Amino acid sequence: MAGKAYKKADEIQIDGNKIYSHVRKKWLPLTPEEKVRQQYLTVLMDEYGYSLDQIDEEVNVTGRGSAQARADFIIWRSEKDKTDEKAPFIIVECKSDNVTIKAPDYTQGENYARIAGAPFFVTHNSRETRYWRVKKDKMPGYIEEIENIPHADASDKEIKELLSKLRVFKEKEFADLLHQCHNVIRNREKKDPAAAFDEIAKILFVKVWVERELSKKRRRQNLFSKEFLEEQLGDNPLNDLFQKTKEHYSTEPTHKPKNYQTKTYS
Repeated sequence: MAGKAYKKADEIQIDGNKIYSHVRKKWLPLTPEEKVRQQYLTVLMDEYGYSLDQIDEEVNVTGRGSAQARADFIIWRSEKDKTDEKAPFIIVECKSDNVTIKAPDYTQGENYARIAGAPFFVTHNSRETRYWRVKKDKMPGYIEEIENIPHADASDKEIKELLSKLRVFKEKEFADLLHQCHNVIRNREKKDPAAAFDEIAKILFVKVWVERELSKKRRRQNLFSKEFLEEQLGDNPLNDLFQKTKEHYSTEPTHKPKNYQTKTYS
């Protein structure tokens, strides 16, 4: 094992309690996170077409004298960009499979991407991979999930489209999310399943109205947001928003749901 690298850079090599890093060209301790990292390297190469010459691993993104911010992978758009030390293209943060990726991990990836000047970042373990874009015109902490990252041969047009394409929920994911919300309302608010479902229906009703207003550019502010609701006065701002939604649809009979029973939020 001692000095031999694996012949194929897009395959995993494990020997006992060691795993080979093709990027760093050395054997490393076989930890759960290291295994995830080396497995994802094969994905970056096989599925996305990136070469080892475009990738660096475990890199300090804060500059010399600090080891507090080390990105698992930094990917440049071309080998020349890497050689010329230009801003990278993608930052990747990996976690071991026994770690559930949480909001702070997204923030960490975003921070690394902002420091390095990368427009994309990825959070990954073998159970979950999520893709994000960095909005340079927004304050740190503002992140948006997108559908994918660009392949190595992506054109400028394809990259621009990816940056503007927010992630769309798949049907099963949406159903699972609704189920989780239903359970929260039922258990936390001590409601029976039918009453909890009624609350979910009202929330969706409000969301549809707000998004239609935004898409028509009738409103500049998203009223259906945690930040907006926290700024509102009154005991039940969500119910106030529901009343506004009903008032809107009452002026448009063709869009008003038939026989819809209204209740106040509690």
